[in-house]
Amino acid sequence: MRCMFKAVVAAFALNFSANLAMPATAQQSQIEISYEEPSNVELAPTFERLKRVAILEELREFLSPLRLPRKLTVRTAQCDAPTRPYERGGPITVCYELMDKVARLVAEHPKDPVDQESFDEESLINAAFVESTLHQTALAIFDILEVPIWGREFDAADRLAAFVMTQFGEDAMRTLILNTARIFEWSDRTWTGQDFANTASPQAQRFYNYLCTAYAGDPIGFGSLVPEKLPDWRAGQCEREYEQVKQAFNLRIMPFVDPDLLVKVKATQWLNRTPG
Repeated sequence: MRCMFKAVVAAFALNFSANLAMPATAQQSQIEISYEEPSNVELAPTFERLKRVAILEELREFLSPLRLPRKLTVRTAQCDAPTRPYERGGPITVCYELMDKVARLVAEHPKDPVDQESFDEESLINAAFVESTLHQTALAIFDILEVPIWGREFDAADRLAAFVMTQFGEDAMRTLILNTARIFEWSDRTWTGQDFANTASPQAQRFYNYLCTAYAGDPIGFGSLVPEKLPDWRAGQCEREYEQVKQAFNLRIMPFVDPDLLVKVKATQWLNRTPG
């Protein structure tokens, strides 16, 4: 479990310059975390599991190189809905209902004996948590750093979250992205009528967007996706899409990274740790 949020830290290292000056307006950010106990007893196992694996503590440690102008709170909570949208100036909330829904979805799709990819229930649920947290973290960063967004903010957050995942170690990156894509694929449904008015993309489209980012980030490692999962015509566009996100990341987010803390966190052997 210690490895899952290393994606955030590794992303900060991309093309980093040792002489990059911190903006004068950037104050040290205080990352606060909380596990809010649910009143619904059916959500208690999800609450206890997240606390046991110390997933938010991981996030706080890996986000330590990031310096933001204000405090950012990340919490898990009962929402009485699968998601609670991020509101400007507010905290990041990952809902127990979402994780419970993912667990039920995973249970409905046991591993195919002919599937050569290694995944299990735990890694699938973890991938869903990482994706949801990184997606909302992206929205918070857009808000706090006043990053201009052309197009749908939801899609921009997805692209940043997927980009961050590609900066992780090869094995963990593959597990995170493929398992995230599986969740999208399994949870897809047919859109009708006013569904198309939604500001969020359908799960099937998110599935292809994540695969496209993965392929551009590691064409050799994810080459087997083309054309079985990712059509040739889309694969040909993926590098351009990836570079667009990379340039925006380096321009608007990299200046808010503490280089000393970055080096310290990168030197930590997270993969060998287990929850306390």
